[in-house]
Amino acid sequence: SYQILEEVEYIDPLAEKKFGIEINPLYTILYNEHGPSLSGTFSLFNVAKKAEIAFPFSYRSRPDSTFADSPTANLDIQYRYFLGKHRNGKYIMTGVRIYFGEDSRGSYEKGGISFGIGERIFGQRGWYWGSSIYIGKYYFGDKERESESFYNAELLKFGFIF
Repeated sequence: SYQILEEVEYIDPLAEKKFGIEINPLYTILYNEHGPSLSGTFSLFNVAKKAEIAFPFSYRSRPDSTFADSPTANLDIQYRYFLGKHRNGKYIMTGVRIYFGEDSRGSYEKGGISFGIGERIFGQRGWYWGSSIYIGKYYFGDKERESESFYNAELLKFGFIF
């Protein structure tokens, strides 16, 4: 029976697909008390057979001019390498982050690097689910403003491949 399983042909749900768009609905629900918020990812799947390049992003509104909860925006660029035979399942990643923030001294930007793990499950009809956790540190720009390190944990990202 093991020999039969080895000869079953894998049907790649990403065959002939170029990109995907993911949204994290939980982020939008949790961070909407002061205005709009959004978290998602744009992914390029036609990079390699076992990898993708992803562009996770997030935006959060601020309540007022006290800067107690100032608006923030992140843009990550990640290389995700899948550990299995295909671009499905568990992956490791490395990336860079650009952070845009505002405080009582004004607007600022900073950049850093990150490392992490994640998982993807692709359906045959184009839908997929993803989760990831990664940590990083800011090395460029106004890195001393707010925290010098960052982490991101997402469990409920849902997307569609095109």
